[in-house]
Amino acid sequence: MAKTVAHICILVADIDQAIENYRKILNRISPELAERRVVRQERWTEDEKYITAFFGSLGDGCDIQLLQPPDTESPLHRRLEKVGEGIHHIAFASSHLEDTYQYLKADGISVGDRLYSEHPEGDEATDIRHFWILPGSAHGVLIELIDDYRTVDGMLTRAE
Repeated sequence: MAKTVAHICILVADIDQAIENYRKILNRISPELAERRVVRQERWTEDEKYITAFFGSLGDGCDIQLLQPPDTESPLHRRLEKVGEGIHHIAFASSHLEDTYQYLKADGISVGDRLYSEHPEGDEATDIRHFWILPGSAHGVLIELIDDYRTVDGMLTRAE
């Protein structure tokens, strides 16, 4: 089942500026974290593209994900226009994602209609899957359940 918080995702208007700002913040809090590689990535699911970057945690800590809409037609852009920058979702990792999805559905938790496969831009190979727990069941918070993953050289990869 789901384990500790995997990451907190922050919706931003300018990911390059956000990377710079978070690097400055983290440099004062945890210099070894700020020194880790952060890669601006274009990723996509079956129905949406996005730009993201991960500040990978040390040990069992929580990662920080930055998320930028790729264009003004994106649902993420509409959300950014409506509510502004800020926390987009909290993610929990699961080594048994499909079972977690089915159990939550059976428990009456409002989940998205399916598991989504994520891909790095230009790559058809699925490396990470996720689904959403909708805010109505999580007291106003969008929650992502994601395959157990790790960040390697700033890139998101599925844990083995």
